[in-house]
Amino acid sequence: MIRKGRFAVWNGKEYPIVSQRRNYYLQSGSPEDKEIGFVEMGTSGHLFKEVDMEELEDAYEVFPYAMLSGYRFAVESFEKETGMVTFVTNNPFAQKKVAVSPYGKDGFRIDLPVGEVTILEDRIPILGFEE
Repeated sequence: MIRKGRFAVWNGKEYPIVSQRRNYYLQSGSPEDKEIGFVEMGTSGHLFKEVDMEELEDAYEVFPYAMLSGYRFAVESFEKETGMVTFVTNNPFAQKKVAVSPYGKDGFRIDLPVGEVTILEDRIPILGFEE
């Protein structure tokens, strides 16, 4: 599974976290989480629970990437139906070793099956968990 975005740990479990008007909400797709205070909001079918920052054990943003022929490529997107991942870089030297296509003004991209690459993650602390 490729994770990208903001996450928080609450009661020992990791959830995506979203904010709206300086309020923070954990997001879940699991109906069992209704038993611990998650409620359905909107029509997406997702469950949310408002939390105070003091309740969180950790919070961070995840940036997925892969190393291809020694060059770092960020995960731009993942197509679940086809299993293809789009990787991008702005390193012009990567095109000498990786079969990339031009992407945007100064970038390069390559599409690969998710099973052919190892997805790594950078985890950057957020919301006061930097220390």
